[in-house]
Amino acid sequence: MKLDMAKIDFLKKRAEEFLDTAEYHFKKRMYHLVAFDLEQALQLYLKYTLALKLRNFPPTHSLKELLRAIGKAYKKEKEIKKIINENIHLIANLEQAYITSRYLPAEFTKREVEELEKFSKELIKWVKKLWLKV
Repeated sequence: MKLDMAKIDFLKKRAEEFLDTAEYHFKKRMYHLVAFDLEQALQLYLKYTLALKLRNFPPTHSLKELLRAIGKAYKKEKEIKKIINENIHLIANLEQAYITSRYLPAEFTKREVEELEKFSKELIKWVKKLWLKV
């Protein structure tokens, strides 16, 4: 099923809202929610990036799978492999935040979410460059 632009733009809008919410939760020292918000923002930005190119995205919540799909869609497999390999622990923590926010108790420190935020913002900046190629 091909997504129309209104649905595609919704992904970006919601991603931006999650980034804003992450800042709010950071100020309130709710670090487990910061991690969740960052994961959601990143997941939606990745899905938006895929939808821009393909008008769809794979039915997954895995950041690694979404990144690999972007690599394939945009012919950036080598760059994506490097990003994943160099940041596997951060990606794993973000994916953990998605799962634990719903099902398991988990806490994140201020330092951990600062690292997650830095990585997330760098990756978002990188994928935004891909949008120019669509």
